Amino acid sequence: MEALHVYPLNDLHEHLLECVYPVIGHPYCPCKCCPLFEEHDGDILIVHNSFDGREVFEQANEMLEYSQN
Repeated sequence: MEALHVYPLNDLHEHLLECVYPVIGHPYCPCKCCPLFEEHDGDILIVHNSFDGREVFEQANEMLEYSQN
C-alpha cells in the first residue's frame, strides 16, 4: 500500500506531505488543510484542500459549464 499526495501548488501555506501510520486503523495526515483520503487499487490517495479557497471557483466554473450544456 502506497500513500500518494495530491496537493495544490503555489498555495498560501505549505502542505505537510507525510502520513502517520497508527498500529490500528487508517493512516492520517497532520496537514492543517484537512485532506481527504480515498482508496484506489490498494493505494491511498490523499487529496489536500487549498488554503486559498480555489476549490470554490473551480466548482462554480464546473456548475456554469454544466448549466450551459
